[in-house]
Amino acid sequence: MATLSDIGLAAAINILSAFAFFLAFAFLRIQPVNDRVYFPKWYIKGLRFSPLANGAFASKFVNLDFRSYARFLSWMPAALQMPEPELIDHAGLDSAVYLRIYLLGLKIFVPIAFLAFAIMVPVNWTNNTLEHSGLTFSDIDKLSISNIPNGSNRYWTHLVMAYAFTFWTCYALKQEYEIVAAMRLHFLASEHRRPDQFTVLVRNVPPDPDESVSEFVEHFFLVNHPYHYLSHQVVYNANKLSGLVKEKKKIQNWLDYYKIKYERNPSKRPLLKTGFLGLWGDSVDAVDFYTAKIERLARDIATEREKITNNPKSIMPTAFVSFKTQWGAAVCAQTQQCHETHDLTMLNLIPKTIGASIPMKATFFITYIMVDGWAGVAAEILRLKPLIIYHLKNFFLVKTEKDREEAMDPGTIGFNTGEPQIQLYFLLGLVYAVVTPILLPFIIVFFGLAYVVFRHQIINVYNQEYESAAAFWPDVHLRIIVALIVSQLLLMGLLSTVLTIWFHRFCKERYEPAFVRYPLQEAMMKDTLERAREPNLNLKGFLQNAYMHPVFKSADDNDVDVAMEEWEEEPSLISTKRTSKRSTPLSSKHGGSSFSLPS
Repeated sequence: MATLSDIGLAAAINILSAFAFFLAFAFLRIQPVNDRVYFPKWYIKGLRFSPLANGAFASKFVNLDFRSYARFLSWMPAALQMPEPELIDHAGLDSAVYLRIYLLGLKIFVPIAFLAFAIMVPVNWTNNTLEHSGLTFSDIDKLSISNIPNGSNRYWTHLVMAYAFTFWTCYALKQEYEIVAAMRLHFLASEHRRPDQFTVLVRNVPPDPDESVSEFVEHFFLVNHPYHYLSHQVVYNANKLSGLVKEKKKIQNWLDYYKIKYERNPSKRPLLKTGFLGLWGDSVDAVDFYTAKIERLARDIATEREKITNNPKSIMPTAFVSFKTQWGAAVCAQTQQCHETHDLTMLNLIPKTIGASIPMKATFFITYIMVDGWAGVAAEILRLKPLIIYHLKNFFLVKTEKDREEAMDPGTIGFNTGEPQIQLYFLLGLVYAVVTPILLPFIIVFFGLAYVVFRHQIINVYNQEYESAAAFWPDVHLRIIVALIVSQLLLMGLLSTVLTIWFHRFCKERYEPAFVRYPLQEAMMKDTLERAREPNLNLKGFLQNAYMHPVFKSADDNDVDVAMEEWEEEPSLISTKRTSKRSTPLSSKHGGSSFSLPS
């Protein structure tokens, strides 16, 4: 069994490992040649430029300012200096709220650890149950509930502390839920206009023998949302077209490379061989060769675009439906559209066993926390794998500046994998807080270290490609509640579990709607403000190409000025090919059958 000295040795090894990672990071991060690896986000934002372009030859690759090496931990206070509102503006609400998970861990476990070490550790240590049990045990086990004899009145201490820890955790969760919910609503209200605020995704559009998917969607929403429906864009199956566009992008990169090469030496046209990998075959002019390939691919892309748009089989049973107001979009997203729900849907650780065995596993988890939570977090900031990959790509594959930008792509922080991993530490802390409190300091160190490291990474490295406005927070709350339930099932039994479930339902009913749907009141307020600020806004022009597949957009689409037009006060009648009146409440003035709008 591990002793306190063994734990101390393991802690020393992991602390030295973490320190070595930080030291290596401090040295590598200030070298100009590594600048794109450790500060890629600033390059992506266009606020930082490569230091390789200026200065003496040696200074382009090695930092010759020896004073900067003495400040090897200066990145820590720098990571903490950016205020949260500025962080939200810089990296988005998802990133800021992700960091609050680590802060929540500190808020929960620091007070719990103080109470545990002040009250429970002395109660456990002043018994001699394990010494007379005949079991193999360690000094750490003497600090746990395993050292309390059966039937002892001292169990009341653990029971009272378990309730205290539960209520404190619930209080911290409630406070954090309120804060994050307010942050989300403020973020949604103050953020710049985005197409998704006016648009819902309609899936599973039912097949209709008389109309195409586009016609069906248009008529359905003209009938059922006559005063708010604006436009829609169907979704195409464009896999082949995407492949052609990707191929053209690759060829364009080669063309840019050879053009740059020719510009550097105009007296000599660059040549290449047309055989396999350019190793044999006829030699041709590289610029002319790739220009011809680009022209041929452009024709193929245009042909494929026309083929897709004219082929009904290329249209998927899905569409992006846009509305004139955010309120209209919110109403649509929060209501069932059909009586047939399959047609249209919207996307918007018994007590005796535990007392004796569970504490005996504490040393394993302590070691795990030190390896994964201390040294592992320190290794995160070193970014050794991305560093090696970047330099290999830069040396062998980079031909143009665009290649270099793709080589330094930092990716995203990965909420889907990172956040569940954090929940393991909440589970361990809540389960062992009463059973073996010695685990708590190790968890606190993890949360504190991870908060600083990931704050630095979010500010300087990771580039989030999407923003959910912290929609994942209800899952964070639920998982911590599950951790509480597990700890109570292992220690206290049904009563506290019922209380915790009741608390979860309270928070779920009170706060979760803000993370699932955009409140109609908020949407109406924002629509009113925007109409006052921009009474002549051409929303249809703003949304026109928002959900068009990128391969259908031309290079000049972003430069087209859309004329400002007034909204039509009354939508007009839309003719339809439908012979069935299944979704048409009124007859049409035109021939055949059509949707007629209610007055």
